[in-house]
Amino acid sequence: MNPDDPLSWIMKGDRDLTLVRDMLPGWASYPDLICYHCQQAAEKHLKALLLHHGQPVKRTHDLEELVDLLAPFEVSISIEHYNNALKINDYAILTRYPSLTTDPSEADVLEAVTCAGFFRDFAVKVLGI
Repeated sequence: MNPDDPLSWIMKGDRDLTLVRDMLPGWASYPDLICYHCQQAAEKHLKALLLHHGQPVKRTHDLEELVDLLAPFEVSISIEHYNNALKINDYAILTRYPSLTTDPSEADVLEAVTCAGFFRDFAVKVLGI
């Protein structure tokens, strides 16, 4: 895979989503991992769009920051993009390591899957694939 090719980033993000969909029936055993991979999928789809617009891929897990970087190039970015980014942003870190927080609930998992799908749909539409 070519790290400078937006389609390579789409493919990697889609692999995260495939993993999520495969794990979803047993969500109660893996809520943290599902939410983590949802955040990762969204991150990769947003980074694909940065490359599409000739921008460098910034080393960040912050979805809000990535949306900010895309906003000058994508007039369709709205508050909905920021809201979805906020909903899953913390899963990049909080779910990867032991912490005092509880595992995500079923509602959290379903919300994360919806948000990841939102960013995939956005990227695919912009790229025309």
